[in-house]
Amino acid sequence: MNIALDAMGGDHAPREIVAGAVEAAREYGVVISLVGRPAAIEAELAKHDTAGLGLEIVPAAEVIEMDDKPARAVRNKPDSSMVIACNMVRDGRAQAFITAGNTGGALTAGILKVGRIKGVMRPALVTPFPTRKGFCVILDVGANADTRPEHMQQFGIMGSIYAERVFDVQNPGVYVLSNGEEAGKGNQLILSAYEALEQTPCINFCGNVESKEIMAGKADVVVTDGFTGNIFLKTSEALAGLVQSVMYEEFKRDPLSMAGALLARGGLRRVRRRMDDSQYGGAVLLGLRGPVIVAHGRSNATAIRHTVRVAKTAIEHDLTHRIEEAVLLSEGESLSELIPEPVIRSE
Repeated sequence: MNIALDAMGGDHAPREIVAGAVEAAREYGVVISLVGRPAAIEAELAKHDTAGLGLEIVPAAEVIEMDDKPARAVRNKPDSSMVIACNMVRDGRAQAFITAGNTGGALTAGILKVGRIKGVMRPALVTPFPTRKGFCVILDVGANADTRPEHMQQFGIMGSIYAERVFDVQNPGVYVLSNGEEAGKGNQLILSAYEALEQTPCINFCGNVESKEIMAGKADVVVTDGFTGNIFLKTSEALAGLVQSVMYEEFKRDPLSMAGALLARGGLRRVRRRMDDSQYGGAVLLGLRGPVIVAHGRSNATAIRHTVRVAKTAIEHDLTHRIEEAVLLSEGESLSELIPEPVIRSE
């Protein structure tokens, strides 16, 4: 098993990326190809004990920067770490690609270089989301701003397989994000997607879910369009940061509050751990011929290690083949009969 890791992508690259790769190679016993500028990677590897570890350097002279335009960068930087890593997956030299760099660049390189699974209309970005009961998975969270009902049907299929195979959720409940629980709630896209998901044979579709119910832990899989999903995710992250900042400000306001914070520090640490998304291992672009995983730009070594774990699990459970089988099964049920004429068109 070989995982191609973009050593140059992320706010703390290559330091934290290489450190995470060393941790992952030691803990999971996988081969990791560090793709990027050899001198920079070698300098970071020299800081660690790498004896006996499956770490190799794959040269790449260019980097797709955070402010690059994705499509243009993929086209104009063929020697970039992202493009070379995706080519490795396409050619079978690696079984997965990981980056903490430019998300748009990663999605574009994945779609153009790795390629879509046969039958998948739109790949979707899926990420775990913390809830009171643990976590759920949400897709799409940013790959497709404009979405049609048949795309969301496939998101439900892919998300269900992902939850079951990668996170071992048995018979995961699939919901569509809406502004009410009732079947008649939502705009035309949600109404049409609801009907399509309701008639999809290979998933456990449970209906609509509101944002507050997601956080309460009602759903295992939440399906939405990429525009809404991205806003939901970023708003939730910002709210969590706001609550944490306000708590710290109030704890420092007077001596009694500070004393209370000291007494509660054990509980506060547990709260922080439950809200820490680094253990979930990034967002996976489902629907490609090999796992493409986008870690957060701020990822540290721990987050990279967990992202490698997710990639390893996806490979071991043959996620790509499982999705292809399920998509072909749903096509056998005649999508044209199941899905009404879409109202929202992006093509």
